[in-house]
Amino acid sequence: MPFSMITGRTTLHIILLLAVFCLFAGCSMETGSSPDPDLSAGLPLRATVTGTIDGDTFRLSFPDGRTETLRILGIDTPEVTPGGNDPGKFDGITDPWFLSLWGEEAALYAHQNLDRQVVTIECDSDAGTRDPYGRLLATLTLPDGSDYGEALLMRGLARVYTQETFSLKDRYLAVQKEAMDTRTGIWSGLEPLHGASGQIVIAKVHYDAAGDDRENLNDEYLTIRNGGTATADLTSWQVRDSDGFVYLFPAVSLSSGETLALHSGNGTPSAGDIFMGSPFPVLNNDGDTVTLSDREGNVVSSFSWG
Repeated sequence: MPFSMITGRTTLHIILLLAVFCLFAGCSMETGSSPDPDLSAGLPLRATVTGTIDGDTFRLSFPDGRTETLRILGIDTPEVTPGGNDPGKFDGITDPWFLSLWGEEAALYAHQNLDRQVVTIECDSDAGTRDPYGRLLATLTLPDGSDYGEALLMRGLARVYTQETFSLKDRYLAVQKEAMDTRTGIWSGLEPLHGASGQIVIAKVHYDAAGDDRENLNDEYLTIRNGGTATADLTSWQVRDSDGFVYLFPAVSLSSGETLALHSGNGTPSAGDIFMGSPFPVLNNDGDTVTLSDREGNVVSSFSWG
């Protein structure tokens, strides 16, 4: 028998055997599959918020152990750094620094209201399940049944991201208009003088320094903000992380509405910047919790991520 005929029959037998195996094993011979089958529009899913990235972007953990990054559909909060803000995005607001202050306020609101919460997310058939960066794109409902995106708009902490098509757009635009008409939040033209808690708070944690953390210690820092109405004396206050590292504040005060950056490395203290003097990174990139305590040991603020 010709070799080619043997080869042909052998190949056919192999294909048939594979088909039978797949049939009994429950697999499919299809080459393509639909992405995110459990994120179909209209199918609510529960997840735990494990960390806040900024006012509109979070890390989620699902009951099956899967983790994802989510951006709120149709919502855009200012960036927390001036350089990240496009002055043309927020109607009538052209100062990137002013936008960054409200970006910090939105991030603080997210941290205080979402961290460790079990929330419900839902995708929209008009928008799809992911944005161009691969992040999940969905609305987010808080445990009390309220819409988180709408809450941001009501407080003037965000604008409607009109480039996206989604079923709640008209409703969101109406909420935004009311906030603009009443000059609420960012639309007031005023800097945010009070944090969401109205106290001294850890407003932001920059835990992942550029490049090698060990060689760029001062790009690892906490931002502490005075959301009260009076100057706060932080002398002998403490910052502590989950690994037991403790930093004791020197004689330093923080004026109302001002921020203070506490860097991990060494440096010369100045207005707005102080240094822990640590020879190694302090903030874990894969998750950590830092707490701020007053001189009596009372925890006044905490911040978790990861």
